[in-house]
Amino acid sequence: MRLLVLSLVVLVVGPSTVPAEPSSASGALTETSENFHVRSYGGGPSAADVLKNCEALRAQCRHTWFPTEQERTWRPLCTVVLHASRASYLQAVGRGGAQTSGSSLVRFDGDRVATRRIDLLVVRAGQTSALAHELTHVVLADRFGARCPPRWLDEGIATLADAAAKQSLHERDFRRALHGGAALRLVDLLRLEQFTSAEQVPAFYGQSLSLVRFLAERDEPAKIVDFAAAATVEGYDRALQKHYGIHDVAALESRWREYADSRRKAPAEQPIVAVGYRP
Repeated sequence: MRLLVLSLVVLVVGPSTVPAEPSSASGALTETSENFHVRSYGGGPSAADVLKNCEALRAQCRHTWFPTEQERTWRPLCTVVLHASRASYLQAVGRGGAQTSGSSLVRFDGDRVATRRIDLLVVRAGQTSALAHELTHVVLADRFGARCPPRWLDEGIATLADAAAKQSLHERDFRRALHGGAALRLVDLLRLEQFTSAEQVPAFYGQSLSLVRFLAERDEPAKIVDFAAAATVEGYDRALQKHYGIHDVAALESRWREYADSRRKAPAEQPIVAVGYRP
């Protein structure tokens, strides 16, 4: 889940509602590492185990998407809050998160990160299935700073961190959008920041995942982030020529649609780039 609220000095990645602090219920557990502070609850997942997963996922995400960047310890730490019930989760993230099980928030004060936070609804025997997805948003926000990564990139890369079953559902939605004529033109996908209809949502997520996978299979995965960062400054056509040798967005769309069609016709034979990262 990722929503944006912009002001003169603040960028929020996560729900528009500022999360409430969790109550200090009896038996709550906390653990702190170099980059994270995890808050669990009595009978919930081990805060120590979640902490280890957070550090491992952060390292894998950085290694995959910007391996040459200098390592920097997060200050402030990223607070990860585990919720035992949907009521507790929604109290923290707001009603906009009703259909989600994870939410991330990064707030900037000028160019400085003021807040990093992830809220997770614990489901099915202690699972925190949304952790990798939401942590990806936090890592990418750190890379792009207050400019904010393009939404297609942010959601496409985060979805690659999801379980294979969830990725398959997004790919199904993309195929349905293509077949039904609801797919976004690539020029619109690249520019979209706010949804204008409920029908756009499944198509957008499926197309973003497909586009990121296509680019990751074409060249080094890390090149996608450099390409998107360049595009925010000099435009997509120039960035495509520089990083992929593709003339413009129209040429990219043609090649990507051919790729998507080949996966639809023979999905079992198509290679899937190993850029997912899960503990």
